[in-house]
Amino acid sequence: MDDLLAQLKDEFEPEQAKSKTNKSPERKSSPPQSTSVTSQASMERMLAELREDLESGRGRPNSTPSGPSTKVKSSQEVKSSAKDRDLLNALIDTDYRRQAQKREAKLAEIKRQEEARIAEQKRRQQELIEAQKREELRELRRKAALREKAQQWLKNLNPRSEEGQWFEEFSYSYEDKLQAAIDYLEAMRETGL
Repeated sequence: MDDLLAQLKDEFEPEQAKSKTNKSPERKSSPPQSTSVTSQASMERMLAELREDLESGRGRPNSTPSGPSTKVKSSQEVKSSAKDRDLLNALIDTDYRRQAQKREAKLAEIKRQEEARIAEQKRRQQELIEAQKREELRELRRKAALREKAQQWLKNLNPRSEEGQWFEEFSYSYEDKLQAAIDYLEAMRETGL
């Protein structure tokens, strides 16, 4: 390609140089017609070849070596792309760490809520167990008090009285007179007598 351009330049420049030297300020003459037609045909032929070479991709590689500015630019581009890549990697790492921290915080919050829920369940269970124990203890105390009252009532019961005779018949179905007395007194308490 450079050769074709050089040929075009050589053919075209001498023509212009001749026409400049032949010109004088007083007269304006045009170059000879035959030379002009020949060089124009030659230029068109070379331009056609050049177009053909370019279109077919057969153009010769540039014979001039690339200068140091190309290498510097290429090295600067490499450095710039490396910096861009490093910056992108840093941003990705930062985002990854941020996302990981969010996940860890969320997991920690879930774990804390779960621990609080479990602790609340245990507290409620403990309260229920304690309430149940208090109720059982109250029931035991009530039964113990009722037992003492029944023992005292049996001591004071006159077996010959009407109540004593009735109780004697009532207690036949029980193995123990004390248990019969407890049931009798409890029934009396529930009815309000």
